Formats: sequence, structure tokens, C-alpha cells
Amino acid sequence: MTKLEIILEEKYPKKLGTGPTAKKLFQEIKNEKEVVLDFKNIKFMSRSFAQEYVFQKYNASCDISEINMDDSIKQLLEIVQEDFEKTCL
Repeated sequence: MTKLEIILEEKYPKKLGTGPTAKKLFQEIKNEKEVVLDFKNIKFMSRSFAQEYVFQKYNASCDISEINMDDSIKQLLEIVQEDFEKTCL
């Protein structure tokens, strides 16, 4: 099985700013089985993007992993994931 690797900085200019951007990202990978998202050089993620990202990842039919994630982005995703689990599951 091959993994699709997406280098986010090639598609998005160092920031992940809106929820619709996250939705668009997941539309691109919906037919894949395994995806690796490379966050190298991504320095900003809005809470809106993070919330949509967590929602889309939870509902995705593929296995998604992240690499090279900045600590501040990782921390934001952990907070949003915790909120999602408390309120939506």
C-alpha cells in the first residue's frame, strides 16, 4: 500500500487560516487510504482551521498522520481535539 504525502507549504503559504481551507484539503484526500500531511514550515493555524481539521479527520475514511508539526500547532490541535471529544462524542 502506498501513502500519499502532502507537503502543506506547497499548497498553502505558511499559514492555515480558515475552516473552508481544511474542508478543501480533506476533499482532496477523500479517496485515499493512507495520507501523511507534512506541516514543515507551517507556522500558523487558526482555531477555525483547527476545528474543521479535527472534525474532518474524525470523519475521514482514510488513515491520516502528521509530520514536522510546529509545537504551537500541535498544542492547538490537542486543545481542539479535547474540546471536540467532550462536546461532540
